[in-house]
Parts: sequence; C-alpha cells; structure tokens
Amino acid sequence: MNRSTATTSAAALRLPLIPLAALGLGGVFLAQPARAVQGFQGGAALCTGSLLPALFPFFVVCNLVASAPVSPGAGGLPRWLSKRCGLPSPAVPGLLLLSWLGGYAVCAGTVFRARQAGRISAREAPLLLLLGCCSGPGFVIGCVGGQLLGSVPLGVLLYALQLSANLLAAALLLPFLPRAPAVAKPAPVPAPKCPGSLLTAALSDAVDSSLCVCGCVIFFCIVAAVFAPLTGRLPGAVPFFSALLEISAGCRDFAALGGAAALYGISFCLSVLGLSVFAQIQALAPGVLPPGLLAASRLLHLLWMQGLVRLCVRFLPGGARVFSSLAPRVVLMNRLAPDAGLVLFLFLCALLYRLHRLYRNGKKFYN
Repeated sequence: MNRSTATTSAAALRLPLIPLAALGLGGVFLAQPARAVQGFQGGAALCTGSLLPALFPFFVVCNLVASAPVSPGAGGLPRWLSKRCGLPSPAVPGLLLLSWLGGYAVCAGTVFRARQAGRISAREAPLLLLLGCCSGPGFVIGCVGGQLLGSVPLGVLLYALQLSANLLAAALLLPFLPRAPAVAKPAPVPAPKCPGSLLTAALSDAVDSSLCVCGCVIFFCIVAAVFAPLTGRLPGAVPFFSALLEISAGCRDFAALGGAAALYGISFCLSVLGLSVFAQIQALAPGVLPPGLLAASRLLHLLWMQGLVRLCVRFLPGGARVFSSLAPRVVLMNRLAPDAGLVLFLFLCALLYRLHRLYRNGKKFYN
C-alpha cells in the first residue's frame, strides 16, 4: 500500500467519526441546557467586552494596509528575518510585522489574502504562519501582564519570549514545508480602487473575521461550561482543560493559582493557544498550513517557551502581584535588565541564523 492510498484510507475512516462526535456533543448540550446558556453568555461577554474592541479596529487597519495598491514594506528586524529565512517576496516583512502586532487572527487573514493575490509563494505562506502566529501585544502585555500578573514589564518579556520561541520552532520545521518555488509568481496588477471601495472591502473582511473569531470563542466557551462538572472532579485539571480549549480562559484560570504556577501556566497557554485558535486559523487561512504541522510547531514552541522562561526568571529581582482581583498573591521574579535582554536577543538571533545556515547547506531540502 503506497502513501497516498494509506492517507485516503485514514481519511475515509475519520469521516464517519465527525458527524458522530457532533451528534454526541449536541446531545451533551441538550442534556445540560443551563450550563450551555451560561457558557454562551460568558463567551458573548468575552467577545463584546475585550475581543471585539481589541481586534475589530486592527482588522480594519491591517486589511487597509494589506490591500493597498502599494503596500509599505517593513524594515529592521522583519526584513532581516525574512531574508535569513529564505522569504524573498517584498510583501513578507510587512505581513510579518502586521502578524506580530495583530496576533494569530490578523496573521491568518492577511497571509491567506496575500497568498490568494499571488503576493507570496506557496512555501512562504505556511512559513509566515509559523513565524507570525502569536498572541498580540494588547493581550499579552495589557491583559496578561498588566491585569493578570500585575506587571507590564513581565508582559513585555512574555511577548518577546513567545516571538523568540516562534522563530526557533519555525527554524526546526523548515525542512517539512512545501518545496514550492521561493519567489511568488507575479500577480496581475489590479485596477486602482478609490479609497471608499478599499474601506468598504476592509470593513467587510473585518466583519467576517470578527464573526469567525467570536463564533469559535463562544462555541468553546460552551464546551468548557458543559464539561466543567467532569473536569472539576480532577484536581488541577481545570486550568489545563481551559487552556486546551480557549487561551484567554486558560490564562485566567492559571493566574488564579498564583506564584510560579501562574507564570509557567500562562506560558503554557501562550504556546498551545487552544482548540479555539486552531479553529480560527483553519477558518481564516484554509489549506495554508496542515493541522499536523501547526500542532508540531506549537509543541516545539511549548518546549522552547518553558525553557526560555526558566532561563529568564532567575535574572528577575523583585516581586509582582498576580491576579490582583483575588486575594494578594506574590510571585518571586526579577525584571530583566536591559543588557541581559540585549544579550539574550543576540543569542537567539545567532542561534536562528546558525540553524538556517545548517538547513540551507542541506541541498535535499532546498533543491
């Protein structure tokens, strides 16, 4: 049996399981309607209270930038990284910068539209998702650092470490990306649009993306509420179950633990992202990155992230309040000195460049 036949057989075996699982989940919802309603209300409050105000304006801005006739490129670190990672298309640095600033939803949407427009190649699109798939600075620095951990500098550190883990995980997965031409085929130049039509298209795409994100969040909040009695019987399982379903709920539950468990638990959430984020990426960028490769990248990200946090936490003097809305809890950690942060950043850049050179010298991966 060849590989294609085995893949087809496995897909045929999985096909009947999908409607059965959906019917079973629907039966659970019907058996616990009160909890399902509670989960829906919590998910809707999360969307209207934090997600939509933070994401929708950025969706509009990123869509306008990405769809402009002459999209401005980004210099500095994004351009340097794009060259070192073998991403020669001119649109790559700007898309990478937008992904880092907007988070995973913006990354998936902009990369998919850029691939459809022919601005990036079939090899560059999944690599951009691996490099840019992260939680945005508004969530990590403002929500996680400022609100849950009580320390904005700690949020800045976590945001920088998750980007570093993205780079390291993507470097290890370079050989498994499609062997398509590195340079995107030139796309036909579209007719210039008036600013009004560009804004209308950007608003329409932003609404579609926001509905997709909110739909995924609400659905998995309902799942978490329905299965809460089962997970509540297992000591310590609730934060991990929340993290595997939805990232913001996982960060909230881990922050409530306080101490080192809050820091490492939130780092765990930033790495695994959760099934809700996986569904959003597959919905906003269908067919760009295989789910198995995405899961492998998040597993590598988890290993790198935990190691980087453990490496940096010993250099952080002082204390920080954790989840200030609860009883006072203190977690012992330092603030990273500027010189130590610069040394760590240079070390990660050198390591990434070394890994890239090793893969580039292997002709079987690039010929």
